[in-house]
Amino acid sequence: MSDMNTIGFNNFRRFAAFPEMDLGDITLLVGGNSSGKSTLVKALLLCVDNLKLMSSYTKTNIFEFGAPKFRFDANEWHDVKIKTFSRAIHNKPVPVIDIGSDEEKTELPNEMRFVFTIGTFRFIIDVYGERESDEVTGEVSYISIEDRGNMVKYDVSFKSHDMCYSVLGSTSERETLIKRLYRDYKSAKEELEKLSDEGSDIAAISSQSEKVASLEKRIEEFVNPDDNELPEGFDYEQALRQQFRDFHAHEYTTTSWDYLPLEFYYGQLNGNLLVDLIGNFIQFAKNPGAAAPKDIKDPNEYGVAMQEYMRIQAAREDLKLEEDKMRKSKEDLKALLNSFKIEYITAHAANQNTIYNTADRNDYIAQTVHGFVRAKIARGQKEYTFVTDWMRKFRVGHDFDVISIDGEAYRVKIKDEDNSTVNLADKGMGSIQLMILLLRLATILREYEPQNIVALEESDQLRYPTIIIEEPEQNLHPKVQSQLADLFLYLNKEYHCKFVVETHSEYLIRKTQVLVSKENFEDDSSMKENNPFMVYYFDEENEKEPYYPMEYRTDGNFSNEFGTGFFDAATNLLYEIL
Repeated sequence: MSDMNTIGFNNFRRFAAFPEMDLGDITLLVGGNSSGKSTLVKALLLCVDNLKLMSSYTKTNIFEFGAPKFRFDANEWHDVKIKTFSRAIHNKPVPVIDIGSDEEKTELPNEMRFVFTIGTFRFIIDVYGERESDEVTGEVSYISIEDRGNMVKYDVSFKSHDMCYSVLGSTSERETLIKRLYRDYKSAKEELEKLSDEGSDIAAISSQSEKVASLEKRIEEFVNPDDNELPEGFDYEQALRQQFRDFHAHEYTTTSWDYLPLEFYYGQLNGNLLVDLIGNFIQFAKNPGAAAPKDIKDPNEYGVAMQEYMRIQAAREDLKLEEDKMRKSKEDLKALLNSFKIEYITAHAANQNTIYNTADRNDYIAQTVHGFVRAKIARGQKEYTFVTDWMRKFRVGHDFDVISIDGEAYRVKIKDEDNSTVNLADKGMGSIQLMILLLRLATILREYEPQNIVALEESDQLRYPTIIIEEPEQNLHPKVQSQLADLFLYLNKEYHCKFVVETHSEYLIRKTQVLVSKENFEDDSSMKENNPFMVYYFDEENEKEPYYPMEYRTDGNFSNEFGTGFFDAATNLLYEIL
């Protein structure tokens, strides 16, 4: 799956440093106003949009116009309402390194960094600009593309004008054997426990016991080659896990070809800058490069130039051996960019107009209804049924009709169980909010249906998007707010949609705790592996640690406590009364 896995940044908006955050299947962001939740969302959208938007500019030279541009203004995907570099850059002094001085110095930054992981790729993008400028873009000074699937990394500096290719490591027969032994032993133990619990016949249990014993002997030979006496209660699984950690600590190496000259070598461009940067590495290996230095009279200068020439030529020869790996990396990145999508459902006003005019681009409800109609979702289709099912669960109504008015406007009629109808506008603000959310989600589901998307491989799961939702609890009754957790969980399980939700709703958070408790996870390890929910509290009073995970326990309670301004608000008011 091509999922957004992490996001972090430096010197962006209110944060000098925002440590990389792990994103779950359903990530909930809570905290007071101006605590940074919206900043995270804006950073996430900017990263994804620019990842796709950074083009190679021309078909002849990807470096013809200097450093690439990073956009902060509106684009065809998302308007994050930042507009300029000067509004994006952190506005407080930050520590700077002054070599040779013991004094701690600070200065206003003019460069920001974004770090994020999508699928098996990790990206770092540095962006600099003029603090007082009204430019809608910043200049990219550095890009890092780490391909963890193929275990290679590409670093490109547009300031120092050089690039670096790295092999992050490689698997070995030993690593493969550790993984296989661990998997087989764990599976054999689980099967033995199952047979014993079910009271199976002695022959079946005996046969499985022999299989477990045989695997234990193989593990002993592997982890204890000197045949030392093993302690009582020896943990075979733990021993293999330790072997795996030791292997990566000592055997996993990185090989780099540093400071290769950043020149244009690529003849055929894809159009996306990051894909073409990898292609440029491939072509660098094939390119004969400049001729050997000559006509340098000074022997020392000639020696230095010749040494550099030989280094570059040796790197070309080395990288020729990496061509297949680099080509695979390039194709995987291209596929990632084609498949990964983010949908943004922003907070919006719930007007009570009875007619929704499609020409009004600022009317979120009208545009949502229009998008639903254009998706051609008909009664009886699963996306339509999704809407009606959840309408009934939310008690909005039993069914609905979208009525076109000359193709220029729409009415939305809500049907109750007795077949009576009423305009959506007359159902109340909460019902309007819910219907718009359901219609938008149904449209997204239709857009990402298998026939409407291109899968990378037939074996891949359907690539439904990551959906960001801003304050979905607006105008909703507390009970309905809690039911939003059920909705997100349903879409995650049925369609593999991931969510990032910015919320102030205690009821939504509480319901996630109930859902976690009902799973009856055996232990913390099982819960962390299978619990789709993650909750982060944003602490506006702690600049060094701007957020922390609440960390679910198996009983649904949190290991950590919320800071001021969230769950404690009602309690504090009660104390004042008393």
